[in-house]
Amino acid sequence: MKKFLCIMLALIMAFTVCACGGASTGDRVVTDLVGREVGMSEEPQNIAAMAGPTYEMTFMLDSVDKIKMVKAGHTTNYPLALLTNPDLANMNTLAANPSSSVNIEDYLAEEIDLVLYYETETELEKFENAGIPAIVISKNTGLLGTMEEVKAQTIDEYIELMTSPIMILSDAINTEEAKAEAEAWKKYTAGILQMVYDRTKDLTDDQRKTVYWGNTWGENILASYSVNNRWYEVNLAGGKLLGPEEGGGNFPEITSEQLFKWDPDVILVDNHGNYPELVIQSMYKDGSQWASLSAVKNEELHRIPAGVFFLDKGSTTALMVLWMATVIQPELFTDVSVAEEIQHYYSEFYEYELTLDEAQQVVDGWYDFSTFDE
Repeated sequence: MKKFLCIMLALIMAFTVCACGGASTGDRVVTDLVGREVGMSEEPQNIAAMAGPTYEMTFMLDSVDKIKMVKAGHTTNYPLALLTNPDLANMNTLAANPSSSVNIEDYLAEEIDLVLYYETETELEKFENAGIPAIVISKNTGLLGTMEEVKAQTIDEYIELMTSPIMILSDAINTEEAKAEAEAWKKYTAGILQMVYDRTKDLTDDQRKTVYWGNTWGENILASYSVNNRWYEVNLAGGKLLGPEEGGGNFPEITSEQLFKWDPDVILVDNHGNYPELVIQSMYKDGSQWASLSAVKNEELHRIPAGVFFLDKGSTTALMVLWMATVIQPELFTDVSVAEEIQHYYSEFYEYELTLDEAQQVVDGWYDFSTFDE
């Protein structure tokens, strides 16, 4: 009877730990991006990188050897990921997105001891109940706040916000190499963002060009982000972001009438739909319905550069902001070569030596792997 009571007490204690959020077992606790406290082993060995940029982030932290499984499509969809790590093509894959239903057996079969997943409560609970540590380091809708909260951020607060996912991941990986890389990366990222801020902070409202961020899905230039999602980055780069109000899903749409009414100075054409060249060609061609837009007439359509993952996600947001600043306020950044900065980044943080020609193709948004010189 005494033995039975001890077992029951242990089960109750284990359930109590689980109910607080996160996994129930582990030698230490890591607090993820959404505040969940997750117990995990001292040094995870088998990582499943399921959410968005998590492969790129883990790769950057010198921990690609620990990745056991990645999201389906991520082994082949990103040419620069394959360029920097050809072994990626041979990794095990599993379908995953914010609306997917997790089959926990897939993770148990691979002996996964750390899952990098979406901010999806029902699926995170499945990992928790199975005793598999799962952390959120990339929110489904970005690092959002209300417009008031976003605009109130200082540059130091923004730097802390944007670097927190990498620092959390390095804490979860818990190797000396990952932590050292994360600290070096944070110092670099903070330096780039502070430099951009120092050059644009005194611009008047009239000096800031209006910017529309379009084509975040498919070939539809009218799909965008809610304005609070990207306001700070565009403001930091010297622009004024035009876009849908908060809400409306991940890629809310505007009407063509609204785009003509805004008549932006600059249009950024995103990579997320993989068809940016078609969008730009269509908008520039003779007789285009967009011909009267200022950004079209002045040839101010700019494709966001490529990356190991999307340049505006994962570890490379600072590169995206720097590139955007050279597009929006070129006269303030005449001493900056984005191609050379990308060369440096790839060498320093991916341990891959891009040629200057390759780096320029990255800046130009090159997406077809076959176009890189052998």
